[in-house]
Amino acid sequence: MADDQHKFRDSYLAADLTFEDDKITWHCPETNDTREVMMEWEQPIMTKMAEVAVDAGDHVLECGFGMGILSNAVQARNPASHTIVECHPQVIIKLKEWAVGKSNVTIVEGKWMDLLSDNFTRYDTILMDTYVDDDLHGKFRYFCKQKAKDGAKISWWNFSGGTHDDWMKFYWKGVTFTEVTCNPPENTYYNRKVYHIPLKILNKKHGWGVLDTSNISTSESGTMSIKKAAKNMWMLSPLTGNRTDTACTQQQMNGAMQMKCQGITTLNDNLISASDATTLWVKRDGSWITDKIKNIVVGDILKGIKNEIEVTKVEFDGSDTVYDIVKIDSWHPFFINGILIKDNSYD
Repeated sequence: MADDQHKFRDSYLAADLTFEDDKITWHCPETNDTREVMMEWEQPIMTKMAEVAVDAGDHVLECGFGMGILSNAVQARNPASHTIVECHPQVIIKLKEWAVGKSNVTIVEGKWMDLLSDNFTRYDTILMDTYVDDDLHGKFRYFCKQKAKDGAKISWWNFSGGTHDDWMKFYWKGVTFTEVTCNPPENTYYNRKVYHIPLKILNKKHGWGVLDTSNISTSESGTMSIKKAAKNMWMLSPLTGNRTDTACTQQQMNGAMQMKCQGITTLNDNLISASDATTLWVKRDGSWITDKIKNIVVGDILKGIKNEIEVTKVEFDGSDTVYDIVKIDSWHPFFINGILIKDNSYD
C-alpha cells in the first residue's frame, strides 16, 4: 500500500487543476483543502533564479513548468536550448501552448528521472521546481551527477527560504544564496517576506580534492557524516563462489547496485579491490588529494581509520575476466576495509 506521501503525489497527478490568472490550485482529498501549485507572486524569485543560473547560449534543463514564470525568465536569457519536463497532464497542455513558436524548446512529458535513460545529453544549467516530488531529495544529487556538465549551475526551489538547512542544500558544500524580497499572500507553501535562491556550481574535476583531516570522524557513529561499511567488506570487489562477505548489499549500504566490469585494481594483497571508477584519498608530496585507484602507485599513502597506510603493491587485472561488482553511490565519504573512499557525488 502506498504511504501518505505517495498518496499525496498520486492525488495531485489525478486532480483536476484550477487555472486562474494569478495561481494554479487543486483540491487535496487527503487534507480536504485547496492547495496552491504555483502563484504569480513568485515572479521576482523566478526572474532572479534565471538571472543567477542561466547565461546566454546555455543548454538549460527546467524541471516543472507550473505557470511558466520561470520558463519565461529562462527564455529571456537566450539559452541555446531549453528542455522542460512536466508530469501533470493539464499542465502539459498549457506547456505545449506556451512552447508554440519557440524553436529552442523541447518538451519532455513525464518525470525528470526519466532523462537518465539518455546517456549522452548533459546541461549547462539545471533548474528544479517540481511539486509533491517523491524523487527529489533521494535522487537529485545523483541525477545532477549524471546530467550536468562540468561547471554546471544548479538551482532549485528552497522550501525553507533560508540558508542553513543542510537537507535543503542536499548536503552539498559551497551552495551560495541570493536574497530576494517577496510579498506572498497567505498560501499553503511559503509565507516569508524574504527568500534565498540557492546556487550550486558542480565541479567534476577528478583527482584534486583537498582533504581536511580535522574533519574526519574515526568512529562508527559518523559524527562528520562518514560511513563505515561492515567488517571485511570491499568496495566494488570481485565475488568468488558463494562468498557474500566481500560485497555490500542494498540493505548494508544505501544506493548499492550489482553490475559487471572488466579491469580490477588490487592494492596491498587484497587490502582493497576496485574498478577504475573508485576514488581514494591519497597523500603525495605531503599533501592529501583524491585520485582514481588506477592511478595509485607504490609509495602513495592512503587514509585509514586510525593510521596512514603505505601502498606497497599494486596489481591490475586487465584480462577478459568479467567480475561481479557492487557499485556504491554515497552522499558522504566512507570507509571500506579501513580505507577512506571519496563519495561518488560531487562536492
